[in-house]
Amino acid sequence: MPALLTTLTAAALTTALAQTASTVYINGTPIKGTVVTVGGKQYVQLPLTDLQKSGALVSGGAAPIKAIQGCLGQPLFNGVTRLTLLSAGLKDGKYVVSFKVANGTQKNLLPPSDADVNYDYVFAASADGQVKQFDVWDDANSPNRTITPGANLTANFVMSTPPSFPVTRILYRPGDNTVKGGRLSGLPFAPVSAMEFALKCK
Repeated sequence: MPALLTTLTAAALTTALAQTASTVYINGTPIKGTVVTVGGKQYVQLPLTDLQKSGALVSGGAAPIKAIQGCLGQPLFNGVTRLTLLSAGLKDGKYVVSFKVANGTQKNLLPPSDADVNYDYVFAASADGQVKQFDVWDDANSPNRTITPGANLTANFVMSTPPSFPVTRILYRPGDNTVKGGRLSGLPFAPVSAMEFALKCK
């Protein structure tokens, strides 16, 4: 009888943990996860590596995304683009960041397509790991212009609805495909190409 009860308990637990596939969008990136029901509540399990690739900051001891780190006003360089965060904050009810974008290569560079310097790859982050993606650029100051070697432009990225959390960092996360493809085409992306700008450096 105890063996039968154990089997029935295991079967009940398996039913309670019935799983279905689901896709969750984080920072605009689709991540395939599994919906799990436990104790009448539904949760979505997501692969840690996919979360990290999306730009999410994962706490709980998980290794963070490696990034070049600096401060507001400090130029950071990843072998292709030299980015300087000029300002960050509220403007006309929106959250706006302004970057100086310089071409650090020997080739002409279109920042959005060649290096992912675009709102899709720029995020505001809080000290406790909350992240929100920017959703548009300012047409008057967009990165969608070709810049020659050594030249630079100013790009403004806009978040139409400001973050609900205190922003402590601005993140730039170029996509893996862009970095790999860029290297194959001769763009010298550094081994660590993501960047993080602290708004208040100590």
